[in-house]
Amino acid sequence: MPPSPPWWYSVPVPNGCTLRRKQVFEYTTPEQTYRVELFENPDGTCYAIGVPEDSERLIVYGSNVVDSPELALRILIDKIRRESGIFHASAGTEQDAAASDSESETTGSEGPDADDLCTR
Repeated sequence: MPPSPPWWYSVPVPNGCTLRRKQVFEYTTPEQTYRVELFENPDGTCYAIGVPEDSERLIVYGSNVVDSPELALRILIDKIRRESGIFHASAGTEQDAAASDSESETTGSEGPDADDLCTR
């Protein structure tokens, strides 16, 4: 006998409305903490999204819609693991570029100022 659906599935809502369950988790890596939200639809499908906390960039990771909350979380965690390295690497590149810019300012190798660019 299959398990009965959770109690909230049977709560009546007006036509055109949806009651969706949301659970909040915190996923922590050595580099970042993520706010993870797991959504469960009345039909039993699920998806998860994750957003880094205290980050200068807004990056939203997400799973596709699947039949299991566990699978949605696994997909999301795997995506964060794979893709966060890309963003951490590019953040280092931007910091290197900013450091290079500040070095050129101290050595006097500045480019044209904004007024020169606007009049050309």
